[in-house]
Amino acid sequence: MTDHQWLELAASYALGALTADERAGFETHLAECATCRAEVQAYGEVTGLLVHAAPASAPPPELRERILREARRRRPLGPRRVPVAPWLAAAACLVLALGTGYGYLRERAARDQASRALAAARDTLAARDSLVATLLSPDVGTAALAGPGRPPSARLFWSPSRRRVVMAVFDLPPAPAGRTYQLWAIAQGKPVSLGIFNTAPDGRLTAAMVVPPNLSFEVTAVTEEPAGGSPQPTQQPFLTGKVAAD
Repeated sequence: MTDHQWLELAASYALGALTADERAGFETHLAECATCRAEVQAYGEVTGLLVHAAPASAPPPELRERILREARRRRPLGPRRVPVAPWLAAAACLVLALGTGYGYLRERAARDQASRALAAARDTLAARDSLVATLLSPDVGTAALAGPGRPPSARLFWSPSRRRVVMAVFDLPPAPAGRTYQLWAIAQGKPVSLGIFNTAPDGRLTAAMVVPPNLSFEVTAVTEEPAGGSPQPTQQPFLTGKVAAD
């Protein structure tokens, strides 16, 4: 197996997707190969951030009990021992109808809330599946983004076949109010926007962005722009990096 073939296992190793035999062989190789160790570390930075890629969505804990409580509700009617005035009977029917209608509306609202939570959970899983698929693409290239005199604070993974980039950001404070960060691809000396982003309070972010068709690039850059982004950079990039193919 060549060094290049070993590199192809780096992402699967970081994601825990190797068989026991493959893992043992790869770890033996890691002890002697600094290049593969660096690749594993790079993928580890992203997989460690995947849990922050999208907010977790789950139905509220009281939802199940609320639905069961409504389902168990009964309104027993005992035998009447004395005649009831017609207006009182009509009022009782109205109250019962209102109560039944209110219970139906509450149950429907609970079902709608559960459906929204389920849809959000599916979207979260789909987003994470897309991130993993990009990281495992055979043509994925990587770039460490850093500023002058500063250690890298972002890493970009670019898959030409999937037309997607995955960006893992760490140790980057959130942009000020009314401002945002913008990622650029430098193609033939011209910047092309790949999207805007902002970090969490802890300075971290993992995000996927779609690359326009027929766009090829080797250099990426990050600038701080007005909220909503800019058609072209309005300042010098404070992070830059060059994509290296695996």
